[in-house]
Formats: sequence, C-alpha cells, structure tokens
Amino acid sequence: MDAPRWSALLSGWRACGGPLYGRLAEALRAGIRSGQLPPSEALPAERALAELLGVSRSTVVAAYDALADGGWVIRKRGSGTRVAATAPRGANVLALRTPSALPLGGDEFDFTIAVPLLNDAQRREMQAAAQDAFQESLYHPHGLPDLRAVLAELYTREGLPTTPEAVLITSGAQGAISLLAGVFLRPRDRALLETPTYFGAIDAFRAAGAETVGVPVTAQGVEPAAFARAVQHHSPRLAFLTPTFQNPTGTVMPPDARARVAATVAESDLPTIEDDTLIDLGFETGAPPRIATFAPDAPIFNVGSLSKLYWAGLRVGWLRVPAAHSGPVGQARTLSDFGSSLPGQHIALQLLQALPRLRQERREAVTVARDLLAELLRRHLPEWQFTVPDGGQFLWVELPTRQTSAFTLCAARYGVRLFPGASMGVALPAEGLPDSFLRLPFTLDPAQLPEAVLRLKAAWEEFSLRQGVDRLA
Repeated sequence: MDAPRWSALLSGWRACGGPLYGRLAEALRAGIRSGQLPPSEALPAERALAELLGVSRSTVVAAYDALADGGWVIRKRGSGTRVAATAPRGANVLALRTPSALPLGGDEFDFTIAVPLLNDAQRREMQAAAQDAFQESLYHPHGLPDLRAVLAELYTREGLPTTPEAVLITSGAQGAISLLAGVFLRPRDRALLETPTYFGAIDAFRAAGAETVGVPVTAQGVEPAAFARAVQHHSPRLAFLTPTFQNPTGTVMPPDARARVAATVAESDLPTIEDDTLIDLGFETGAPPRIATFAPDAPIFNVGSLSKLYWAGLRVGWLRVPAAHSGPVGQARTLSDFGSSLPGQHIALQLLQALPRLRQERREAVTVARDLLAELLRRHLPEWQFTVPDGGQFLWVELPTRQTSAFTLCAARYGVRLFPGASMGVALPAEGLPDSFLRLPFTLDPAQLPEAVLRLKAAWEEFSLRQGVDRLA
C-alpha cells in the first residue's frame, strides 16, 4: 500500500458526522467521484487500511461492504476490493504529492507548508513598492524589463554571466518548473530527481506524463558518480537538482561535486533545472557557486523566487535560460499567460534592490524559530532524530517507525497538520523512501511552537501505545 498517498487522500475522513464506517465510505466515494480513484484500482487490504487509519478492521470491512452495496466497488474473495467500472466518476485526476492548501481551523498548527511570516513594516514596504505598477497598460510576456535587468546583474555578480534577455519572469518558482516540464517532457519520458525532493517538481513531471527516477541524497547532496550512472542508465530527458539547502534535507553539495555534476550535464546535453529558491537562506556562510557556473554553456536552467525569502503570496519567480534554448522556452512562456502580474513584479524590483537587508532579516527571523523547534523536539521527543541544517527552512526528522503516514493522521486529531516525508521520495529502480520521515518547517510563529510540539508529543504517545513502534535498526 502507498501509505503516503492514502493518508493524503483520506486526511479529512473523520470530519463528517455519523459512524466511522460511514465516514470512511463517504471519503472513498468522494475519491471515486473526483477521479482520484479510477476504475479497477485496488483499494488497500482491510487490515493495512485499518492500521493506517487507527481503526478496527471491522470498520474498514463495513465501509467496503457499504460501497459494494451501492455499486461503487467490486469485492471478490482472493482478489480484494476494486473500484467498479460502472461507478459514477469524473475525469481521472492526478493524485498530487503537493499538500492541499486548506483553510486552517482556529486551533490548528500547519507543518505541511513553509512560508515566511509578514510583519506590518513589510506590508507597508510592498504597498509603497507597488505604486509604480499602474503607470502603464502593457503586456510583458517575458517579464518587466527592469526586473530582468536587475536579475541578470545579480547572476553576473555571483559568477554566472547573464544578459537580461536570458531571464524570464514566471508565476513563482513552481511556474518555472512546470514551464520547463512542458517544454522538455513527453509521456513515458524519464525525469531524474533527487530523492527525497521537492513535491512540486515530482507533481509537475508526473503531470507531463514522465516516469520519475530517483538519485539518493547523501549528507553532501547527490553524489556525482551516482548522478552520472543514472544519466547513463536511464537516459532522462530532464533533471531536477537543489544543490543548496536542499528541500527537504537541508544538505549543501560541495563545489567539487558541483563541478563534476556540471561536467556530466554538459557531456550528456541533459536539460537540468538547478533550483535556487533556498539559496538566500544560509545561516552561517554563503552558498557555493551554482552548478551552472562550472559549465556556462551547458543546458542548465536556474530557477529563483522571492516566495521563501520574503512572501509566498507575491508569486514572482524567474528563470535563467541558456541561449541555445531561448526560443522554445521563451515561446512557451509567452503562451502560458502573457506575463506575470505587474504589481508583483514592481514589488520584486524594489525588494531586490535591498537584497542584503532581506537576507539578514530573514536569517534573524528564521534562526530563532529553527533553534527553538530543535530544542523543543530534543526535550519532548528525544527519539526523533535530525540534524540542524546550516540553511533552508526545514528539519528532516527521522521517526523510530515505518508508519509515519499513519502518525500524520493521528496528529491531525490533535490539531497538527503534518506531511509524511515518504511523499517526497522518488522510487529508485528497486525501492522507495522508507515511511520514517517528517519534513518539519521552522517557519511557524515561534510563540506557537511550544504548544505545537506538546501536541506532537501527545499524538506520538497515543500512536505508540495504539500501534506499537517498529524500531529501526
């Protein structure tokens, strides 16, 4: 059973009223109606689903029986339970890894997403910066010219010579990743990613019809030799790497490894996305040179954003495009939406003029939350293991269980939303990521962290008693 997928699909199954079996049956019906559970798909074994949800097997049996009585599923002894071909349904929908952005309840804490918190001074700064946006009525399909020039100068100053024409403005970094997936991937192509990695890239590549292949992340990021072997063996059409403060592990690839990866990309002519969205979030030292600086003519596409540094609602990202690919990528950008919001771009233009200050303010705000979260976890949940990163915005936490997806459902009843780390895994040729990890962002208000961790502790105690903890070797 794909536990992370089923925990996401059934995350709110207890919310409605009535007996537990009825709530579960309705949640499964909703999955069938929406197209997330297509015809003939096998539902989980009764005992496995009961363990995931923390209910008795009889509850699952009753839910499946109710679905069978209504013609939603077919049950056969020895063959399990499958969605009926005649069940009402919508068009097939991709089961996304990306967490659903649902409104928070008044007493909930959300660890599924990581976004900066705004203060009043920052709100006033953005309001003032947006005033110049209303002086013209033009489309800028590739982005505001002044903003492209500032970004080109920034890349050049940081060791990667860039012209304004090489920069495209997108609707956030996710817009840039999806744009490149649409340009380079076709159904049944292979895409190469780190594992674990950013869920938005996994979803963008899967939506393009590609098969995803994972390269393990070590304590120093992806190993160049493993990357080279994967390129040679799988012949991917697109690769995705986050070498600096990797999402979710926080690792940083050393300069010599970057040079070797760049050489592989250049030799194989493999279009490769270098995700720079966390590059400004170092706590101690600056980031090493980008991979692209070691092979300026290679097909390496650098993606950046202000979402992690300043405000996720700004939705301004950018893309540095190698000259050889400017035609098709620029055309795709024009066709996507004729250009991003002008107020957002004018705000970004003003903010980037003060980039050193923004980095310092963000560093000061996040360091406090990072250290507090780490201290609280060590005090209340000493069995949970993690390494405090030198940058980024996540703790990559290993739990002493192989049932972390089930734990996320338990924690939800305590008002804590969690994201199972296994959802960020990309299946290797032989195996996927163990269901033993949580990605915990340290972007919550520090004043909320003590209560949030106490709820995690209470949920963990209940979970451990109810299901037992499968100790890791």
